[in-house]
Amino acid sequence: MKPHVHFFGGQGIGWALDEDLERARAAVAGEVVAGSFAASPIIHSAWWPPLLQAGAVALRGKSILCFADNPPAFYLTRPGFEEAAARVDLWIARSREAVAQFEELGLPVVRAPYTVDPGIFCPLPAGERAGIRQKLGLSDGDFVVGNFHRDSLEKNLARSKAQKGPDVFVEIVERARREIPSLKVLLAGPRRHWLRGELARRNLPFVFAGKTLSTDDFSVNVLSRRELNRLYSALDCVLISSRWEGGPYSVLESLFAGRPVISTPVGMAADLLDGWLYTSPQEGADLLVAMASGRVDFSPLRAKALTSHSAATLGECLVAAYKKFSGTREPAARQAGALWNLGLRRIFRGVREPLGCHPHVADIMNHVRRKQAEPGSLAARAIEIANAETEAQIP
Repeated sequence: MKPHVHFFGGQGIGWALDEDLERARAAVAGEVVAGSFAASPIIHSAWWPPLLQAGAVALRGKSILCFADNPPAFYLTRPGFEEAAARVDLWIARSREAVAQFEELGLPVVRAPYTVDPGIFCPLPAGERAGIRQKLGLSDGDFVVGNFHRDSLEKNLARSKAQKGPDVFVEIVERARREIPSLKVLLAGPRRHWLRGELARRNLPFVFAGKTLSTDDFSVNVLSRRELNRLYSALDCVLISSRWEGGPYSVLESLFAGRPVISTPVGMAADLLDGWLYTSPQEGADLLVAMASGRVDFSPLRAKALTSHSAATLGECLVAAYKKFSGTREPAARQAGALWNLGLRRIFRGVREPLGCHPHVADIMNHVRRKQAEPGSLAARAIEIANAETEAQIP
């Protein structure tokens, strides 16, 4: 019998969490029955906060699987994770790094890869690439680096988003340009305010493929996936400078688009970019210099990614995970109870039935809040993340 699964917890704005669920549905099409919240004994959530909002009563008797959109070290800095840890039956991590961290916490975990559509993210012909660069004002001799991450905070666009490491990005670019005079930066996407300002302040040349606004530009600078692929084609190297990641998707988008990419050793970057990872701004600058000095062949890494992070591989992993749990349709009485309690939560948002508490996770989170941890431990990594977020807020 096919498992009955309800896909739950998207944001409804078409960004990463919604895409995670959509790709999961597509990957398991024909292998599972995608049902309603009430009728499905298996709930697959895009991330854990919506589970807290649903409450314990609505989730009673159901098997809960949850994507890990970030590494557990980040979750340890977020109130409520100790509740989610007590209720989630199986975490679905997207990288080996995240799997190792869940295992350190003693939480049940499997790995299922991220994937992107190879029909959208793919290499473009040389002539089309040249035309895109020309339209952006980039010459043949320019060595163009960039990424399309959000680097400013939503609530304060003058502050950097610590996770994406735009301060690291600009430091690498400044160092690398001493050896690569032709280096230019290409930015695109919404909320690039901090990095645009810092590049201008340091007199580093850049092009912004969007409408320049001083206010929030989310509504005007979000790009379609096909347009992102066109912009990837204009890059000579994608530069990822994140401090922590669940993905990032840009690793796959870059490789699928046939572009070289270097990254900090976070998320699935560490799984895919053997030989092209850095841990300091100088190491990152050195990799850019090496890339600019000769022809680099990323085709083996691209071939690996196309297989290991395909929709077929994702589907196999998810179906195997669902089959660990009972897949029979919920009885009518339980369906009615789930609908009733979920409906009450939507009407009375202040009413919340706690999911319980995972004592070990709660204990580690207390140590993180007190900034008490053994060097090299997962709690120490969480403290690093918390400190980076705090520092980003300091004027």
